Amino acid sequence: MRRLLPLLAAFLSLALLAPAPAAAKETPAYVAIGDSLAFGVGASDPATGGYVALTFGTLQGSDRYRDRGLELVNMGVPGATSSDLLLPGGQLERALSEIRDRQEDTSSSDDNVEIITVDIGGNDVLALATADSPCLADTLGEECQGRFQEMLGTLKGNLTQVLERLRQAAPKAELVVMDLYSPLSGRGGAEDLIADFAVGEIDAVTDEVASRPDLHAKLATVYPLFRGRAAQLVADDGVHPNDAGHALMAEVVLAAIEGRDAVLPKDLMAPVAVEQMSRGPLGRGGLEPIASAQEDDSNLALILAIAIPASLLGAAAVAGAYLAARGR
Repeated sequence: MRRLLPLLAAFLSLALLAPAPAAAKETPAYVAIGDSLAFGVGASDPATGGYVALTFGTLQGSDRYRDRGLELVNMGVPGATSSDLLLPGGQLERALSEIRDRQEDTSSSDDNVEIITVDIGGNDVLALATADSPCLADTLGEECQGRFQEMLGTLKGNLTQVLERLRQAAPKAELVVMDLYSPLSGRGGAEDLIADFAVGEIDAVTDEVASRPDLHAKLATVYPLFRGRAAQLVADDGVHPNDAGHALMAEVVLAAIEGRDAVLPKDLMAPVAVEQMSRGPLGRGGLEPIASAQEDDSNLALILAIAIPASLLGAAAVAGAYLAARGR
């Protein structure tokens, strides 16, 4: 017995020095996927004032999560396009890994990913304003028009794949997709008109994909709430939401999650007159003229074809300066 005592003491010492096993994830999670909007750019403090952070904070204090807790996994990357989401090691792959790891964690029965939000598409359209874009050389050419339609098709395919794979991996999660707003809305001029048109086309694609019955996704529509209110809701960079804009986006996301109407700030309840164009139904892909109903579609298409490269280039310059500052 005496000979065993030193061995027993050594064993106990090693046991005490051994690292404790990693703590199991004991709380459910909210995963955010997207671009600079999800990252929080435009807010005074992106980490706390972005729409994802605000949505998370409200959910934490809700009846649903007050006792259970909630963890935020924000994967948003400034400058991300819909194609970037699908890259190896990209946001989708990381989100699927987060979902799978939590599902396979048998030490806890309440740690799954329960909420997923997705915002994407703004940087897809900015790609049309690169230096090698045919739209800068020939605005009316077939190549330019084809590039725009190709962009819409790529966005549709990428978003479809992202939502399908997320839904397959997390069949019970709340899946919320946000559409886009026009950062120029209400400022007047041709750029306002063109930005509205481009956003309308992208939002039509987003709505079409998110509305698929098998995906059981919810659409958080911010477009009409920003309409005519860019001066109030867009940051000084002219592209991203300011604090008020992010707060409004968070409320729209929360309303979608909770299945209710968004509660808007009183100063945004008053109607804003937009004389040039009125957006047509989503799914039809665009806008319907109301100020000059006599103009035919060919005239409108001509105006759009002439003005869209200038509008895109201006927005790209702003976004490019921001991304360069961040080293992307």
